[in-house]
Amino acid sequence: MKRIIILLIPLFFTATLFAQNANEETEIKKVIENETLAFANADLAAWSDYFVHAPYVRWSVSPNMYFNGWDSLYSGAKSFLEKNSGKTDADALHKINRSNWDIHINGNMASVKFVQVWGDDSKSSQQFRVLEKIDGKWKISMLVAVQ
Repeated sequence: MKRIIILLIPLFFTATLFAQNANEETEIKKVIENETLAFANADLAAWSDYFVHAPYVRWSVSPNMYFNGWDSLYSGAKSFLEKNSGKTDADALHKINRSNWDIHINGNMASVKFVQVWGDDSKSSQQFRVLEKIDGKWKISMLVAVQ
């Protein structure tokens, strides 16, 4: 009986860790989805809640469109949303498909890679995120898109 219990304990911990990781991956995917939707809806307050507010935040979608640090990113997003709110591009952000997820979680840090397709399915990009778990919530500290 002791041998069976000794054999079952590692299996229990392995199953528990796997379930926790699956829950964390679901939370991370939801953060990425909701960040995009908040941006598409021009909800700057909701959108900003998905990011780490620190000088080391990085956001880049092209060699000419990037932000270093939270203050710069927030200012850029605010300016963009004020100029472009309600344009047809926002509709495409509601119709994004993501696939080929690769999520690696190490404690309170996670790296994420996926393919994102939007619009008439002719636009796609490789997406990369680094997230940190702060006060129990996953937040984005780096966002990179490569087309």
